[in-house]
Amino acid sequence: MTVSEFVIDEIIKLGITDCFGVPGGVILKLLYALDDRKDEIEPHLTYHEQTAGFAALGYAQASGKLGFAYATRGPGISNMFSAIAEAYQESLPVLFITAHGERNEKNKVRFLGNQEMNVAIMVKDITKFSANIDNEEDVASVFRKACRLALTGRKGPVLLDFSSSIWTKKILISEQKKRIEDNTQGHAVYEKNIDNILNEITEAISFANRPLLLIGDGLRHSVSKEQLVELAEKMQLPIVSSRGSLDLLSGSRYYYGYIGSHGIRYSNFILSKSDLLVSIGNRMAYSPNSSSFAPMIKKKQLIRIDIDESELSRNLSDNETTYCCDAKVIIQSVYKRISKSSSNITKVEWIDVCNELKRKLVDEDCGEAVNKICDFISNQSLNSSFVCDVGNNEFWFCHAYEKTNCKKMVYQSKSFGTLGASIGRAIGVYYATHNEVICIIGDHGFQYNIQELQYIYQHNLPIKIMILNNHCSKMIADHEANLFSGRYIHVDSSNGYTTPDFRAISKAYKLSNQIYELKVDTNHSLYPNLPKGREMQDMEPRINREKYMRLNEL
Repeated sequence: MTVSEFVIDEIIKLGITDCFGVPGGVILKLLYALDDRKDEIEPHLTYHEQTAGFAALGYAQASGKLGFAYATRGPGISNMFSAIAEAYQESLPVLFITAHGERNEKNKVRFLGNQEMNVAIMVKDITKFSANIDNEEDVASVFRKACRLALTGRKGPVLLDFSSSIWTKKILISEQKKRIEDNTQGHAVYEKNIDNILNEITEAISFANRPLLLIGDGLRHSVSKEQLVELAEKMQLPIVSSRGSLDLLSGSRYYYGYIGSHGIRYSNFILSKSDLLVSIGNRMAYSPNSSSFAPMIKKKQLIRIDIDESELSRNLSDNETTYCCDAKVIIQSVYKRISKSSSNITKVEWIDVCNELKRKLVDEDCGEAVNKICDFISNQSLNSSFVCDVGNNEFWFCHAYEKTNCKKMVYQSKSFGTLGASIGRAIGVYYATHNEVICIIGDHGFQYNIQELQYIYQHNLPIKIMILNNHCSKMIADHEANLFSGRYIHVDSSNGYTTPDFRAISKAYKLSNQIYELKVDTNHSLYPNLPKGREMQDMEPRINREKYMRLNEL
């Protein structure tokens, strides 16, 4: 078996059915090995390497499997750097493969061959593992180590840069079966067994008056969504989430939206009123200097469960207990335990307070954009999923999603916030789910990877694109208004930013029936938001003060 055949064989064994990239001379032999196994894994030629990277992220995010993207050396792989960085910050397991020609690292000239650079070193800080592979004897051990690291502990991307001279070299059977040294990092399993951890958490909840569960994207793929909703129904405890995990418990009567500086108003109210916060799979990544969240959280009893021990090194509360373990193991154990028990630890009065807050505030902050998106969401197929881009469009969409009690899955850029990533991500999500995908994107982000409309048309993909067009970069404009006294630069047609005729573009790509343009007034700002220094529930625009005080006293 050759090196290229071994790599593809290992990838297929991992259950990967689709991969994404753009060819180049140094990786052609890998592509031929892919082509020889096209009945088992399908390579997809995108029109830009960046989009291939984002598609691999979407595939990993929606499937829970390892994503796989490839690119040629030099500008080919450097075009994927944004996708690699996003995979790292979003904790997505993606394998990036490239190759190099002859290199002489000891030579003092700037570069020996055109397009040559040491990519493995360049991405070291945005991957869990990166390596150059120059000898066929190292392939089996290094490749398997990379895949294991990507998929275990706190997941993330890995990059392998192969010497193009070894693709056709033979790998001995003994090398193929070589054991891998387990250097998995960032997964320190808590010493206590899971039953003891669950007993301690249950006891804390039983003594609390207003316990609240805070979930994050670390719960994605822990169990099915149906099982999560069933779990919530059995526990009968109020639950809030990060915006990036708003879809995991949507539809449950015990889910009360997502928190944050642009969160749902009643969600922030509920968070402020809890006395015990149990955070699982959520980084709680607010600034330690936050004058809104830090003081309030510091007063609470806090239980944090995270797979990454370094995340738990941040002390967030005066009364804090941390457990370094896999949220998936915890959730599966809770599910098994509760499914055998008919008892629950319901706090009826606390649930009544949460319901009252939601009832009184559910219609707040629903402006033009949110209402229009609500109508759009209500008319979509039951089997579709959503992919969000970055900007005001995603915040408006997420608010509408919560308002409509939508139950569809949502995939988005969370921590890294990559503008223009959603079309590529939508392509990857489609190949992971084989169901309709609806891409929500702003007029600016749409233009970043517009070339992939050709891919969508060419392969007849059931991807709809909704462009929220306010003819400006409104999020930046609001920053300039608030922080720089309205000195506007590059945000609208008067100072450098313009939008094209999107209808003509959709017609040119023969996608008139799949691209929708939702026009929003240029002056429509993003609300609600939390000004610096305000209590987390006192969001802008401020609601009637009498109503606020009454709700705040519940």
